[in-house]
Amino acid sequence: MSPLDLAVVSLLAAVASLPQNVTGFGFALVLAPLLVLFAEPEQTVIIVNILAMLSAAAIVWRLRHAIAWRTAGVLFAASFIGMPLGLLVILVVDARVLQVLIALAVLSGTFALVRGFTVGAGSGIAAAAGVAGGFLRTATSAAGPPIIIYLQARHLPPDTFRATGSSFLMATGAVALVLYAASGRLDADIGLAVGASVPGVALGTALGAFLAGRVNERWFRRLVTAVLIATAVTALVTAIVG
Repeated sequence: MSPLDLAVVSLLAAVASLPQNVTGFGFALVLAPLLVLFAEPEQTVIIVNILAMLSAAAIVWRLRHAIAWRTAGVLFAASFIGMPLGLLVILVVDARVLQVLIALAVLSGTFALVRGFTVGAGSGIAAAAGVAGGFLRTATSAAGPPIIIYLQARHLPPDTFRATGSSFLMATGAVALVLYAASGRLDADIGLAVGASVPGVALGTALGAFLAGRVNERWFRRLVTAVLIATAVTALVTAIVG
């Protein structure tokens, strides 16, 4: 990436941090379809995973008192089944196919959230959501939708919703980072992009934390949905056209 590309990516990371802090989801869904226009699809997945982990960690620290630990533990434990499968996708799937997968994951996740899909709130459903989230975490970086759908079914208070979902993203992000490193997928370009984007994440996280209790959440979710659809369609068209 050129210096200008790195500056743009840092700005995009700041934008992606806003919905994550206000609504509890959206970092990877916003950033991945846009970042893939500047980086290779595999690099995109890894960079977004690392930055999403950092953004989620800030939320977890701020709302640590509100985490539903038992739910978070079930989700995280189940993710260990899905994450190696997602890593396999990274290792064997063609870059253009991976870009299409990223876009489809964003579109399907956005559709599910818009439609208000919910599922049961039992431990079995939690485990299934954790497996799906783990797979999407390492394969596309967009781990949020199955976790958000499950947490919506629990009717959790807003802070508990944000904190529990973010704890999953933080923990699975750390495991994904280890898996990427063990499989030799990390390189200097990824490190440079992450380093350049950290100020953007910090800025977006600070602004998002300030807005979290002040923005009409229904309005903000609608805006995020519009951005998600637009960026996912852009990534899908780019992947198909080449």
